[in-house]
Amino acid sequence: MVPVNNKISIEKCIISFSHNKYSSRKEADALSITKAEREIADGKNGISHLILRAENDDIDQLKFLFLIRGIPIMCYALGNLLNSSLREIVVVGSGEVKKVMDRFLDIVGTCGKTIQFVLEDTQHLNLVNTMNLGRELLAPSKDELVLFQPGDLPFLYDLEKVLHLPDNKKYNIVLWLNARQKMFPDFKKNPASEFVKRNYHYRTLSDHEDGLLDLKEPNLYPINFSMMDSDIIDNLHSSRKDGQIIYAGIQTALQKPLRLLKVLPCFIDHLLTFRSKVNRFRSGDQYQFGMSRNNFNKGASHLLNTPITTMVHDDPAFVSDVDALEDWEDFESLTHYAEKIHGPEGGLESIHPFGKSLARFREEGMPELQTEIHMYRDFPSYLNSIYETLKMGYVPFDRDNQYILPNAESKEVELVYHWYQQRCERLQQNTRSENQQQC
Repeated sequence: MVPVNNKISIEKCIISFSHNKYSSRKEADALSITKAEREIADGKNGISHLILRAENDDIDQLKFLFLIRGIPIMCYALGNLLNSSLREIVVVGSGEVKKVMDRFLDIVGTCGKTIQFVLEDTQHLNLVNTMNLGRELLAPSKDELVLFQPGDLPFLYDLEKVLHLPDNKKYNIVLWLNARQKMFPDFKKNPASEFVKRNYHYRTLSDHEDGLLDLKEPNLYPINFSMMDSDIIDNLHSSRKDGQIIYAGIQTALQKPLRLLKVLPCFIDHLLTFRSKVNRFRSGDQYQFGMSRNNFNKGASHLLNTPITTMVHDDPAFVSDVDALEDWEDFESLTHYAEKIHGPEGGLESIHPFGKSLARFREEGMPELQTEIHMYRDFPSYLNSIYETLKMGYVPFDRDNQYILPNAESKEVELVYHWYQQRCERLQQNTRSENQQQC
């Protein structure tokens, strides 16, 4: 492998507000319903009625356009980037995404960032093509990582630990893994503390091999594009869900037999030791893929022929994406609760560092967008119809367009509110302290 000497700080980002489309609404709905029914039957921790696009939709069912407390999800995600130390941002999305973005930036400004937009290629709605569209505009150098992230992470606002990670210097891919035990250390004693419900298909050992970690695939990808084969990125990403990554690894290995020889020692050690180590902590544990982080990092680096590492974080916002209606409910309930306590203007500001600007955009920008984007003309009725189609058994809004789900007043939502309030306050204090030191 070629030695790596990257810049530590990441200054460029591609954010994707694009997603694949199914051939028909009937097919997309059937997939969403079937997946949720299977999860319910299996007693899974996270139940997901997926929000999916279809070719024949009258209204593009694009999750990034969905409103959380009257504000598009994409605006929360874009606000996170504006509030960071990034310098250049490329947005990939649909024509409607551009309308929202332009109106948003007109009102809240760019915070000194260079922001460019590229229209999604509806004939090639895959990860590699989306990355390449953004990459062409950013023109990254050979010694820098670019942050790639999907735009459905509305409260992932603590990005600096990713952008300035010292290990960025030594690796061409950094996978920020979501570990249940790190994010929710008390979930066994206090199940309510696990306020983001997800299914964890992977296993690894803790750093000192003194514990077992339940893992979910990463949502953040700092990548050195010049050192990566695009087909490998797409293969690994498209198969990362539901424990299918092992098959992607095998497929990649078969295509690169010389690399396979370098991987064999890691694979043999894995076969001989990993299951026995897992049984020490959880005998008979069922999982779809598991490997020690040390073996995975070495094996993946040899397989991809470039240095790769994994980071395990403790921030639930990293795993809290909006793939499903249940995920949307979590954030609608959170913001509803915050505004109940602080009012429409102060609610978002109490739990999101960009909350004041988001609330301003809702007041100044959304009235115009409601006349331009069909989804926004009557969003409560639109969303209620999706709930009915996916056989949810309830709807989130009443006839007066008021949010009526009972979990909005639950103890769990109160816990989530306090968690984000404390995190937001801590970040704002750190920012003020840094600004004072610079002055």
